[in-house]
Amino acid sequence: MDTLRKLEILKDTYFDKVQLNQIVDKLLDIALSQHRQKLEKYEHDMNEFEQRYGIESAIFYQRFQAGQLGDDIDFFEWSALYELKEDLLKKIDKLEQAA
Repeated sequence: MDTLRKLEILKDTYFDKVQLNQIVDKLLDIALSQHRQKLEKYEHDMNEFEQRYGIESAIFYQRFQAGQLGDDIDFFEWSALYELKEDLLKKIDKLEQAA
């Protein structure tokens, strides 16, 4: 059964909107918590690169995208972490607006 169908069943089952809102709020809280844990991990990993190379991630990313840095495997991993972090921040923002 797909997710939208499951949500419809919840909506049909809980006539009390307060209870349904509590369930949805709890799901949003869980998703936010999971995303924040991932964000913490990404930031920790990026901080290791920042310490190793002596440059902030945002500046590194701009320079890497502009082709000003080499093709070191660390740079590709760091760049991917930066992109994952930025994407995750957008998702967290959307979830926070919904909560």
